[in-house]
Amino acid sequence: MIYKTDNLFYILFKQKNQTMSYLNTPTPIVEAFIRGNFLRNQEDSFDKKFPCYIFGVSSIPAQAPLFHFMMEDGGIWWRMPIHAFCWKEDAPQQELDELVLWDSFTYHVGVTAFPILKNKTCKFTSRRRVQYSGRYLFTLDWGSSDDMSDTDFGLSEFPSQHKCGHFIQMDNGNFAIQPNNRLIMHDPSFTVKEEIVINRKYNTTLWTAERNGRWVTPDTDVFNYDHTDLESGESNKDRSEEYDKLDEKYKNENNI
Repeated sequence: MIYKTDNLFYILFKQKNQTMSYLNTPTPIVEAFIRGNFLRNQEDSFDKKFPCYIFGVSSIPAQAPLFHFMMEDGGIWWRMPIHAFCWKEDAPQQELDELVLWDSFTYHVGVTAFPILKNKTCKFTSRRRVQYSGRYLFTLDWGSSDDMSDTDFGLSEFPSQHKCGHFIQMDNGNFAIQPNNRLIMHDPSFTVKEEIVINRKYNTTLWTAERNGRWVTPDTDVFNYDHTDLESGESNKDRSEEYDKLDEKYKNENNI
């Protein structure tokens, strides 16, 4: 399904493979212009812009997210930073670090267009403390692969260090990628409080439901079981035998 909003074709897509992509992954297609100097090694063509379709992103640690695009002459170009693009021909040229706060964390990247955020108006504050407004398009997020032996995920899974990157179509004609703590979303029926609701702090806790040594499962094959509370003095051996006896009783009563 395609929606046209201003100069943006927004294509909703669902990846068949939900595992995190390595190095390259498709993005929703974005209609844009590529600045000519980025096609000419920054040597000339600074006054030129060419129509293009952004269709993918490459994630390389210690480099900004890099985007792939197709041009009108059929040319395909790989790995351009976000400040190489604009969606208005008169958009000002801006520094990369004004539009993107963080480099890619890992080679493993996911792309998601969250329905509740789709096309929502938003604003963000840059590192130079300039406030910009725009429209949410999709989100980049990083982590490890589905290979449990993979340890090359940097700080992407540290609770206090993780950042995602929201891809924003800026009102000034450029694009930006910003993390949660720089972004304010606008929903006309929900985000109606202008004051700060709570002064949020970043999370340092790794949340898991299986670290508490107080609880264990009985050593039984009975389906409907309760956990054994070791802290209260319950014996897992006794509870396991209790469930086995209940099962044996059931079989005897039903001639099984």
